[in-house]
Amino acid sequence: MPILRAEMTASLGMSEPGAGSDLASLRTRADLDGEHFVVNGQKVWTSGAHDADVLLTFVRTDPEAPKHRGISVLLIPTDTPGVTRRPFPSMSDHEDLDFNEVFFTDALVPVENLVGPLNEGWRVANGSLGHERAMLWVGYADRLRELLVDFRPSGVLQQDHYASLVMDFEALRLLGSAAMARAHRGDEDVPSLSVLKLLGSEAVQSASEHALSAAGADGLVHPTLTGPFAPLNLDSHYGSWFDRYCRSFAATIAGGTSEIQRNIIAQRVLGLPRK
Repeated sequence: MPILRAEMTASLGMSEPGAGSDLASLRTRADLDGEHFVVNGQKVWTSGAHDADVLLTFVRTDPEAPKHRGISVLLIPTDTPGVTRRPFPSMSDHEDLDFNEVFFTDALVPVENLVGPLNEGWRVANGSLGHERAMLWVGYADRLRELLVDFRPSGVLQQDHYASLVMDFEALRLLGSAAMARAHRGDEDVPSLSVLKLLGSEAVQSASEHALSAAGADGLVHPTLTGPFAPLNLDSHYGSWFDRYCRSFAATIAGGTSEIQRNIIAQRVLGLPRK
């Protein structure tokens, strides 16, 4: 395993064209050839790949295995010959470059860059997504807190929407804090984190939609605002209501779509049958 230095940055290569949030359907291949894997395929929606030093990349190493098996994880340095990164803008701003397409063309990756056992990448994926969902709720809580400050309801219906926003914020904050305390005790319940992911992402989207509707035509205007320092390029959360509403859709997709979260909650939290 190569040594990762503290100053290095990494990006997560999971999603692929045609597979969406269905990680098990990935088709990027890594064929073992002596002391190297030969990687061919494509990733998309790879956040920060154009600035990353290393890609934590999920690849298929056994194409004959069932789709949840035969997956492995490789650390692929971004300067590896055959790795091409193409950042593309979001719908909100042509200078908003975060997502990337990443192409692998006969990229040679040393065997020592394998993360975890060969063909056991699904276990690594569950762990990675669990940690991601464990902390996503913090960002959602921040967005809801900003909405509480910025949303100015008028009329009974808007006040009802605002009350729902208050309750969603408090529920997410309390449930998230309890989950964080369990994780600190070593008692993390990964499936239940989908509840936080689903609640937080959909609460942000719903509240943003109501705020946009309440603002009317003024919601399309990008205000000239100064806000508190926002690390990780989050200045977008102080833009127009339309911009904030459009960006809220990403939260219901990143880290697993809302549909996937509902399936996890139904099957692995509530114990309901698959069909």
